[in-house]
Amino acid sequence: MTSIAIVFHSGYGHTAKQAAAGQQGAGPGAVLLPIYAEGNLPDSAWDTLLAADAIIMGSPTYMGNVSWQFKKFADASSKPWFSQAWKDKVAAGFTNSASINGDKNGTLDYLYHLAMQHSMVWIGTGMLPSNK
Repeated sequence: MTSIAIVFHSGYGHTAKQAAAGQQGAGPGAVLLPIYAEGNLPDSAWDTLLAADAIIMGSPTYMGNVSWQFKKFADASSKPWFSQAWKDKVAAGFTNSASINGDKNGTLDYLYHLAMQHSMVWIGTGMLPSNK
């Protein structure tokens, strides 16, 4: 069975709702790994990320980028980066904000580049533009 880890920070609960929807859509075997308010993950969550076939990352968009808590997690991921532990894992990301335009792109771009740093395989939505 494919294992999917959904690692996310949620400041006000909105990103947690998205993560839960992603878990439901991913099916059995998907596990939620919330980043704590101080930006940390328990050691067991790092083990889950290492064992996962796919890692989906989520963060609210604050000031056009990920939250500082998610950034702290990303910086802490330098240990698996050094050994290329996440190489060739499937990666995806999600975000939300109060704005209906543009600012979320910076966050998604950050998540994409984090996945590229880890030599992961990024998966987009495959959605057509809303005007189609």
